[in-house]
Amino acid sequence: MGLTACLLVGAAAVQVRCLEGPAADAREETEARVAKPALTGEPAVPEPEETLQEEAVTAEPETPMASEHFGLWEYACDCAGYCSGFPVMPDPELTVRVEALRCACGRPVILTSGVRCGPRNEEVGGVSWSFHKRGRAADLYCPGVGVGDLAALAKGVGLNVLPYYSSGYVHVELVE
Repeated sequence: MGLTACLLVGAAAVQVRCLEGPAADAREETEARVAKPALTGEPAVPEPEETLQEEAVTAEPETPMASEHFGLWEYACDCAGYCSGFPVMPDPELTVRVEALRCACGRPVILTSGVRCGPRNEEVGGVSWSFHKRGRAADLYCPGVGVGDLAALAKGVGLNVLPYYSSGYVHVELVE
């Protein structure tokens, strides 16, 4: 799959296509299409000497965000294909509070587990009433911040906390 960009160079429209192929070195192919004006009998307008204007570039679709610093994908179930990734959506209140925790830490917070489907919850030894299965819990850590400090910060933003000191992460959940 290649990226195509269209440029206007003077009166000529130039289409540049970057191709990806099986060869080890990258190949580029350039096609030039010159748009010829219709003959109207009027004098030709001289082309500007150095005009280079970008007309269009195909952009990648934006990644859906759960909050300012967290992509929705970070909350997805990490099972081996038992579900679509979102057997339930993360509770919006959870995403707001996890974002508040990230801001309180002043540095990135890494989510290791968000929502879970039943089979994945069983695989990791989760309890049958797990808040992960309802989109109301996450497991996380913050590099450079101790588990106890992270737990205290999480409690400060209104999350119920279960610190796992030996594993180096904190389970946070919304109290029902």
